[in-house]
Amino acid sequence: MRNQIKRFKEDEDSMGKPQVVVPVDLTVEKNSQQSVDAGHSPWRLDPVFVTQVFASLLISPEGITGDYPIAYDNIKIIKNNGAEAVAEINSDNSIAKYVYLKRLVRKDDTGIWTVVGYDPADK
Repeated sequence: MRNQIKRFKEDEDSMGKPQVVVPVDLTVEKNSQQSVDAGHSPWRLDPVFVTQVFASLLISPEGITGDYPIAYDNIKIIKNNGAEAVAEINSDNSIAKYVYLKRLVRKDDTGIWTVVGYDPADK
């Protein structure tokens, strides 16, 4: 990963609460974890990439063609305790400013990241 990740103690309540909660289907997440375990979609292990895909789909919900509208380099992980993380997006065209992620299926380095909420960008 290109971003430095600052780890926080797991008992530290530093992640905050998202303004917008993103519904999660745990069955879908378990299936996605199995897919990653089988070697597919390794990007789900990178919280920056997961944030990039999520934020880009907020802009283009019909799908992404060509480059992502949110650049990977415009996303920074500002909090991470290994099981939860917060990403900050620095892009004028982003709908989200902060994205909240969790490892719901497996809480170690082999677990996929899932977006559980976001804070809208001030426009």
